[in-house]
Amino acid sequence: MLHTKRFLLTLVALVLCLAFVSAAGQKDSQSEGKATITLATADNTYGLSTDPELQGAITDLIESKTDTIIEPIIPPLASYTDKLATLVNSGDVPDLFVVAQAMTKIPTMVAREQILDLTDYIKNSPALSQLDASLFKDLQIDGKTYFVPYNYPKSKAIFIRKDLMEQYGVELSSTPTAEEFRREMGKFVGSGIIPFNFPKWVDNFQFFYNSFGAWGGVYEQDGVFIDGFQTEEMKNALTYLRQLYKDGVLNQEFITTENSGMREKTYTAQAASSIDYVTNYINYVQNTTAANKYTEMHLVYKIVGPEGYGGSLNEATQTAFVVSSKTKNPEAVVRVLETIVTDPEVYPAFFGIGLEGKHFTLNEDGQIEATPKAANSGYKYTLNYLSDSFVDIDIENLPFKLSPALEQGLPKQIEHIKAMQANLGPNHAADVPVGVSVAYDRVAPSIKSTRESIATKIIVGTVSLEQGLAEYENFWNSINGPTILEELNAAR
Repeated sequence: MLHTKRFLLTLVALVLCLAFVSAAGQKDSQSEGKATITLATADNTYGLSTDPELQGAITDLIESKTDTIIEPIIPPLASYTDKLATLVNSGDVPDLFVVAQAMTKIPTMVAREQILDLTDYIKNSPALSQLDASLFKDLQIDGKTYFVPYNYPKSKAIFIRKDLMEQYGVELSSTPTAEEFRREMGKFVGSGIIPFNFPKWVDNFQFFYNSFGAWGGVYEQDGVFIDGFQTEEMKNALTYLRQLYKDGVLNQEFITTENSGMREKTYTAQAASSIDYVTNYINYVQNTTAANKYTEMHLVYKIVGPEGYGGSLNEATQTAFVVSSKTKNPEAVVRVLETIVTDPEVYPAFFGIGLEGKHFTLNEDGQIEATPKAANSGYKYTLNYLSDSFVDIDIENLPFKLSPALEQGLPKQIEHIKAMQANLGPNHAADVPVGVSVAYDRVAPSIKSTRESIATKIIVGTVSLEQGLAEYENFWNSINGPTILEELNAAR
């Protein structure tokens, strides 16, 4: 009897072993021939959840669409940049990864031969080749494209409360002249509200520099590198901004104003206007409503200067996908990339709402409601993909209901984003090639900080225009600025 039991146990173990081997063999058979792709992105994408099971559901979706095996690397957003730098510098580069601050980092990666030239891959992709060519123009290097963005360029406009415009008789188009803007916004002066609220981030002044054909920084003009801060165009731009400040149009305390404070004052009608991302239109709808100060917002896309220049503050490509130059499966990687960026099922799941039944269910009103697992993982869906993605989404026939505020604001946000494409200002952030001038690479951050500090002093009147420019010239000479320009131009 004992021998019989042992025999049966052995037989059962053998059957289980054979079943396991068979299942493993079947899995290997199913995976045979599939490319394995490492994909790195922060956890503010990938279904906006930190739960491994929910992230795995996104992986499964991508794999099913691309016939690949995905090995994801999804660190927290706060540590993503450091994690990516460690991977890249160690040589263990992911096949496909997201780069933040793309305008400055991608040229560096190209110079170090870390990322793949995607020009032909984009051209030969049925989906990527249909993207607007202007999406790539600000960050082409020697005529080649090394990145794919996943939404429209971040741009800023001036948001003006329509209720206050009507109350004070302010009349402005979306593209007024510099004189019209100064005159009409002056009608708010002395009213007890801030005419034009502005944050302490001085790089936002590029919105006004564009009106005078000026650029804050070293850039290429007519085939020659110049320092944009030492031009007549910049003098005219700073003179205009100084006048706005003297008139009382520009927030007198902008030096200490945070973005959150700027927005809050506009939401609550303590300020008539502010400068903000076009993609934040919905936020103004929702927050003016919450403050019992609802109004529609009038957007000024650009201010046209006396010579006809003008354009919105264009941050161009701030975040984008790139492909490792070491990848062994470039075609498969590009297939994954185009699926994430353009597939109407994957894009919303990856960047916005996750998957129904996993990340969310619909409540009795048909609106999105997080599942307990998603809620416990910090999931908080976003609907920005409805307006700033490249996916053609019919917002009239969504699988879920929008809140009344979103129903009202979303179509207008989409309208503004599309209209802005024709009014974008230039972006020269990637003009200067990395590694051409070691001296420039070393002092570039100090050039920026000094330029912005002196511009601020000129605008608030701490120094005159002439004094400020003389101070900058002394700084420029102290860093051997003329030699730096010679080096950059000699390398052309």
